[in-house]
Amino acid sequence: MAVNIYDTANQLEQDLRNTDEFKSLDAAFNAVKNDEEASSVFDEFRQVQQTIQQKQMMGQEVSEEEAKQAQEISGKIGENELISNLLEAEKQVGQMIDDINQVVLKPVRELYQ
Repeated sequence: MAVNIYDTANQLEQDLRNTDEFKSLDAAFNAVKNDEEASSVFDEFRQVQQTIQQKQMMGQEVSEEEAKQAQEISGKIGENELISNLLEAEKQVGQMIDDINQVVLKPVRELYQ
């Protein structure tokens, strides 16, 4: 009997959406999105983070000004409870996805051992 692994992946996607961790992430994201100040700070954080990551991937150095800007926005994030909750929820979902990834890749790892 052939296994359609894509059906399994689609079911996993649906199951992920129904986890408490994902529901917490969704609620935390909506709380940030619906708060003007938190949303503005979070958008600025993502923009700074993306700029720095792009520079690093291209082998470019991050300027002192960009590093200072990243430090300032990190301070703002630490002061905002809504964003802190969002980042914690992201961390929980990320950990769950890492755990799932370990299970999914187990046959490949075992093959090379």
